[in-house]
Amino acid sequence: MRISDLSVYNKYLKYDRIQQNSIQKYSNQLSSGKKILIPSDNAIDNTRSLRFKSLKSELSGYLKNMDLVQTNQEVAETTLKNIMNASEETKIDMLQLFNHGVLDSEDAQIFRDYLEDIKDYIIKQANVKIGDKYLFGGVKSQTEPFNSQGIYQGELAETSVPIAKNTEVNSTFNGMNYLGTVESGVWNDTNSDGIVDNNEISYKIGLIKAIDDTIAIIEDGDLSKLDGKISNLGYTSLDSNLISTNENAGTLTISVGDYSLSVDYDQDNTTATPTTLQELVDAINNDPTNKTSDGQNIVRAYTFLDKDGIYRLGFKPYDSQLDVSVTETGGGDILKHFGNFEYILNTYDQGYSDVSKYRSILGSQMKLIDDLRTQHENFNLNYNDLISKLEDTDFAEAIVELEKAKTAYEATMASFMQNKDLSLLNYYK
Repeated sequence: MRISDLSVYNKYLKYDRIQQNSIQKYSNQLSSGKKILIPSDNAIDNTRSLRFKSLKSELSGYLKNMDLVQTNQEVAETTLKNIMNASEETKIDMLQLFNHGVLDSEDAQIFRDYLEDIKDYIIKQANVKIGDKYLFGGVKSQTEPFNSQGIYQGELAETSVPIAKNTEVNSTFNGMNYLGTVESGVWNDTNSDGIVDNNEISYKIGLIKAIDDTIAIIEDGDLSKLDGKISNLGYTSLDSNLISTNENAGTLTISVGDYSLSVDYDQDNTTATPTTLQELVDAINNDPTNKTSDGQNIVRAYTFLDKDGIYRLGFKPYDSQLDVSVTETGGGDILKHFGNFEYILNTYDQGYSDVSKYRSILGSQMKLIDDLRTQHENFNLNYNDLISKLEDTDFAEAIVELEKAKTAYEATMASFMQNKDLSLLNYYK
């Protein structure tokens, strides 16, 4: 069987291309440091490498988010710490006032100015911002979250960023929670549903509310009101109607120890039943059963004008060791207008406790960030190592393979040169 010269030449070209491609492949690996130059070099390893790169990119995004949010978290935590430190010192001075209850006019003015300074300091801290963004306004980060009276004007929703799969932490914070706000102002039932909604009353920093109430009572001059239990909400005037015409009349019951006093109220101005805040106070204080043996009120009702211009109701028992409870016993709606009744120091303590609670939450989130950062960085190193093993050239192996390819190429060339002119005629004699 005759093997044509063309067939021999084609085989030579085939093996020549194979050897040249091998030489080119290993030469490129050595020069580039990469053994996967195009996906077809190793489709399986290339797919694995792309997967690891995707995971690494995801981790890099989480690490960038951590860098962004960690600053916000640290500033927020420091802010709450500063507020707590200031309020701890102020609590000592307030306790002295509440325990002694006596101030001459000069001392009263000095203490009032001191409380005003603390109030301004806390509000300034609560309005902390990084760059042009306020931290404690929730998603509403372009305006001050608290006004000059410590009333919240931010949003409930918060901005958060992912730092791991299914794990997010806050970059802005709902100041209503983190600064320990309490209900304040006047209830306006704007949607007429008879329910006290968040947007129908104000929310004020609890520490500021207690400080403001102390200042207001100092200015009022009757320091005995400091020991009273005061409504959180109130009315714009002493002559304001207790309830609107579409609300339910009822009975307000005040209890002190074994004594209880129930007072009816309604919205009918033509009857003797109290319809305004002042009439309610008078009815309580003038009730003949509300007297001790020496003619004092068992429980004294009073009003005071707070620093936000709201008239609020307070109760002071004759025995300061006894607690006062205020309940609705007639199915009426008056307590929706008064809110909760609290002692000033209790409001202060609750505000402090809330700030402390959310500072602890921030601390937990900061620890979570630190722990996940370490984990992400370790995973990043592992992914880099795996990608390197899949993509980077093993120089010792590549050199060996290159030399083998060169030897094979040289052998192919030598074989072709030796056999390209073979013919039976060369052996014919």
